[in-house]
Amino acid sequence: MTRTTRDERRQRNRTLLLEAAERIFAARGVAGASLDDVALEAGLTKGAVYSNFRDKGQLILEVIRYRQALSPEAQEFRATLDRATNDDERLEAWCDIWIRTARSGDRASYARLVFDFIPYALRDDRLTAGFLEFISPPDDIPADASPIPADSRFARIAPADQFRILTAIDLGLSALALFDPENVRPELYRTAVLSLARTLHEVRDQEE
Repeated sequence: MTRTTRDERRQRNRTLLLEAAERIFAARGVAGASLDDVALEAGLTKGAVYSNFRDKGQLILEVIRYRQALSPEAQEFRATLDRATNDDERLEAWCDIWIRTARSGDRASYARLVFDFIPYALRDDRLTAGFLEFISPPDDIPADASPIPADSRFARIAPADQFRILTAIDLGLSALALFDPENVRPELYRTAVLSLARTLHEVRDQEE
């Protein structure tokens, strides 16, 4: 039997804590749960929490970071985009992943956490700055990082602004779906994004 190293055990415990934190804060709210509750949910000691995270705010920021960059879902997302052979496939894949995640119910839990965290973070400059890193892309983000086809008129917008618009659609539909899941169908995300990309493309073609 292969023995795990200390670093591997620590990383495993950290992942357990991040996943437990998302569940517990999504269910109870940021104010309704403590770091001790997270430890209990993860099946770990209180020391395991406090050795990884100094406070609740940092823990939730790390949950967001994990979700967006390190989780299996995030890795699958990047791999799916990388398999696309052209701009249109990439855009369709981008929308398909969003829809699939929303249908699974996974996005609703994460959205509850994020929306409950926003007013909590806005009262703390450090947390506000940390959260802004996740929702606002750097101004020098490369154009090929965007899912928008290069020949779309939408692509004329600065890549950072493209991502801000896509984030607004993401957050807006996620919020509405929490209140009205029967009518706010996940497919609306595809409708919104493709409308921006393709309608502007068609307008450009007509002008030319």
